[in-house]
Amino acid sequence: MERQYMTLGYYSGFDKLFKPTFEVMDYLKIPVWGDTKSIRELVKDKVIRSENDLEGLASHLKSQDILHLTGHLVEGIILDRAVRERVQIELPLREEEKRFGMAWSTINKLDTTNGRLRRDVKLPIGVFEKDTPVIEILRGLKPVFPLFNLDLALTDGVNKMLLMHRESLLQELNATQE
Repeated sequence: MERQYMTLGYYSGFDKLFKPTFEVMDYLKIPVWGDTKSIRELVKDKVIRSENDLEGLASHLKSQDILHLTGHLVEGIILDRAVRERVQIELPLREEEKRFGMAWSTINKLDTTNGRLRRDVKLPIGVFEKDTPVIEILRGLKPVFPLFNLDLALTDGVNKMLLMHRESLLQELNATQE
C-alpha cells in the first residue's frame, strides 16, 4: 500500500501558457496524485461531477486509499494560507481537535495590547492578571492537551502543528495495523 494522507490540497490554476492545471499535493507542496489529464478522465468517466468537485474527488481518493477515510481534501489556496498562518486556525478541525481549537481560538481572541492582557481574565485553565503575555497562557494549555505539540504551534504555527499531528497519528495507526 502506498502512503495515506489525512489532509491534502487540491490545486487548480493555470500554467504559463494559460492552460488549466489540476493537482493534488500535500502541505509540503509535494505532488501526491493525479494531474490535469487524470482529473479530466475522472470527469469524462463521471467519477466526479466537474474539475472542481472536491467532495467527489475526496471520495475517489478515499476509495484509492490515498486519502484516509477520515481525511480532508481542501482547496490548495486554503492549505497554503493555513501553512503560512501562525495564529488563526484555517483548517477544518477533526472531532478530537475541536476542544483544542476552541481553547486556542479563545485565548487568541482575548483583549490584548502588544501581546499582553489588557485586563484580568478567568479561564478554565486558571486566572490570569493584567499584563500577562498571551504566549504564557498558550503554554498553559500543555497539561490540558498533552497530545498536541504546543511548542511547535508557537514556533511554526498552529496549522502546521495540526497537519504534522494528523500525519503522525496516521503513521502510528498504520504501524499498529501491520
